[in-house]
Amino acid sequence: MRLAPMCLARRYLAPICLVLTCLALCAALSVAQPASARAETTQLPGGEYPDAQCTSPMRPFAGDKAWEWDMYRQKMGAYRACVDAYVRRARADIEHIQGKIDKAVREYNREVTMP
Repeated sequence: MRLAPMCLARRYLAPICLVLTCLALCAALSVAQPASARAETTQLPGGEYPDAQCTSPMRPFAGDKAWEWDMYRQKMGAYRACVDAYVRRARADIEHIQGKIDKAVREYNREVTMP
């Protein structure tokens, strides 16, 4: 079965949007709270999700030598691989967090619907 592009976008972007919305809300709330209270608003170590540790290479100038452009393209390949790996890990983290949320909701619903 082939999904339309919009369905794929909803399928993959919805969990990301949910987490980003939660992170934005936590960030907005953290402005009004002292540092000690901020640590209690998130389960993330250190209070926020780590940034990608990928570094963009310096782009050569238009008149630079061909070997400089070749080197740049190599470094861009490594940069892209780094960003791709970061995105894969972040998406796996989102799925893991969503699984924990779903489990907590299931357990709560099971408890409140018991006779």
